[in-house]
Amino acid sequence: MTSDEISARIDEIIRRPYHPLITGEQLEGYLGEVLELEGCFTAGETAEEALAKLHEAMTAWLESALEHGDPIPEP
Repeated sequence: MTSDEISARIDEIIRRPYHPLITGEQLEGYLGEVLELEGCFTAGETAEEALAKLHEAMTAWLESALEHGDPIPEP
């Protein structure tokens, strides 16, 4: 796959209804993860920051999976 093909595929996959989960607390920070994508997580000082950064984490996770031919779970 070319980088343009990978980018287009990521754009298509990321629109699927995956289940983000934000956990944590104000004192220690928040963890954001995508339940279906094992190992796809990020952190933030606020729940909103963790959720915003989760899009970046999903993009990197999907890019790696596509480049290595790994399966991508459905939501």
